[in-house]
Amino acid sequence: MAIKGINRIQLPSFVVIGKEGQGLAEEASSWVALLWDQMNTHFDEISPLINVTEMSQLHLWGLMSDRENWLLPWQTEGRYLAGVQVSAEAAAPIGWTRWEMPAMEYLTVKASAEKIGEATELMLGQVLPLEKVQLAGSVQEHYLPSFAEGEVELFFPIRPLI
Repeated sequence: MAIKGINRIQLPSFVVIGKEGQGLAEEASSWVALLWDQMNTHFDEISPLINVTEMSQLHLWGLMSDRENWLLPWQTEGRYLAGVQVSAEAAAPIGWTRWEMPAMEYLTVKASAEKIGEATELMLGQVLPLEKVQLAGSVQEHYLPSFAEGEVELFFPIRPLI
């Protein structure tokens, strides 16, 4: 691919347990951060569900869905789950929410927090058209302990896997 740092990957279905909230899309900065605070504050409640032997294997996700249409991009209102990937058998404790993400093919790109808007515009305006694909759902955020502070990997779903 001509644009550096973009990957095409296939992910099997996976489960994330976290703190869910919803609100106006235009006010997301005021309510999404609170979900991460809640998740971090009460992390010990879900730590037994995390099946990793090393912290470097911890997968954190910021999952998004339109309020009305499951896993489609936000319209007026959105849903957001700040959480951690767990085994498929894990059940959400009281006060937590479980989302099962379908198997999907994605285009991914890393960006710093202040460049998320630019990265999204680049992907939607240039990369997806160059690849002759369309967005097949809401863009998801992925965080690893090895990332620099404020760095995120954006997952642009392009095709469900059957």
